[in-house]
Amino acid sequence: MRVEEKMRYTIQENIGHGGFARVDKVYDTQTSNVVALKIYEPLSVVLAHVDDLSLKRRFVREVQYQSGVIHPNVVKILDAHLDNDPPCFTMPLAECTLGDELDADHTLGNNLNTALFNILSGLECLHNCGYVHRDLKPANVLKFNSPQGIYYAISDFGLISAINSESTNLTGTNATGGTALYAAPELMGDFRRATPAADIYSFGAILHDIFSGRANRVPYSEISLPGPMGDIISKCTKSLAIRRYSSIAALRDDLYRVLTTTPVTFSSRDQQRVIELLSLGTELTDHQWDSVFFYLERAENNAEIDIVLASITIEHINTLKNNSPELFAALGDYFSDIMLAQSFDFDYCDVLASKAKIFFDFGGLGMKAKLILALLELGTSHNRWYVERTVSSMLTNMSPQLIERLLAEIRVTSFNFSRKIIHMEQSIGYNRQVLPPQLLGIV
Repeated sequence: MRVEEKMRYTIQENIGHGGFARVDKVYDTQTSNVVALKIYEPLSVVLAHVDDLSLKRRFVREVQYQSGVIHPNVVKILDAHLDNDPPCFTMPLAECTLGDELDADHTLGNNLNTALFNILSGLECLHNCGYVHRDLKPANVLKFNSPQGIYYAISDFGLISAINSESTNLTGTNATGGTALYAAPELMGDFRRATPAADIYSFGAILHDIFSGRANRVPYSEISLPGPMGDIISKCTKSLAIRRYSSIAALRDDLYRVLTTTPVTFSSRDQQRVIELLSLGTELTDHQWDSVFFYLERAENNAEIDIVLASITIEHINTLKNNSPELFAALGDYFSDIMLAQSFDFDYCDVLASKAKIFFDFGGLGMKAKLILALLELGTSHNRWYVERTVSSMLTNMSPQLIERLLAEIRVTSFNFSRKIIHMEQSIGYNRQVLPPQLLGIV
């Protein structure tokens, strides 16, 4: 490090050493904070496979990519010193890694849902930004403790790639190309083949660590386990990438359903019949969909509607989008109405937001406006960052027609738009200045 950085950072202890870098716990004299300092320092076994200049470029690229991804479940770069020799950067100091937690208790205790859904949120952000991590594993997921509670964030972007890029033609060795027990089969020799499906495979391997008691498995292979969670793990880790989950949203939907499954007390035989139809795992016929919508139309209260909507998967929604636009629009209305009226389990809020995004992307102006208000209500009333970030993206680059429709919806419903925006400024650092002038004027 240069003299300036040596004077700025006081090393307190070494935290660890990976293939490319050393991580120290340091005191930052400029900010008076204790942080983690990551310094480029490759192991000799790594240098035996890749030359020093290429590794250094990869280290610098890691910082540049990671700095551009702003999300609570992606580790933040605090300060970067890339012109140093060796280059280094600082990041928040974690409590431990997910790997450390799994070593102590493979079930993760009370943190199971938080860890899994935080990882999915971080991955979804990366994929939406056009990146593939390519080296997701427990050691690269960090645990933090904040005033808002425990959360997890993805780190170590040394193998990240832009989707469809030609960068880094790596071998499948542990020294240069990820960790075999968590790497998808298509990465076993050419990392340029990585797609978001490779990260979904790695997530499936992490699920196997947790729900198998860290049982042994064959690298680069489909992973099997009995039971409903085993079905999810199997779909995550299919040998053929195209057969895995097509999106993080679909994976989140199934995972939530399995993690929160409790015996359902049906309010009627009709309700039982409809939920059993939706749980078949097969595509519904027109007649079967008619049964679902007849039930929703006749439901006596929101609770009866909610239990049916919870059984509707992202695959169901996509099927209606492609085959029955009218039913797709009607279903979007049910979802927006229920999000405005009900309280939900915190993790289920994220599932609802994933479904709402499909309706928003493919629905008409009326549906888009209703969903924006519904997600503003859902996110701020439950203080769910994922939901708030989802709706904040919807508020960006709106058409003039959507702006006018949203203003009309706010007026007609007397929706407290200003209060929701102020809440998001405090919770996720939302910048009201990105709002269109017409909406900014009512905040």
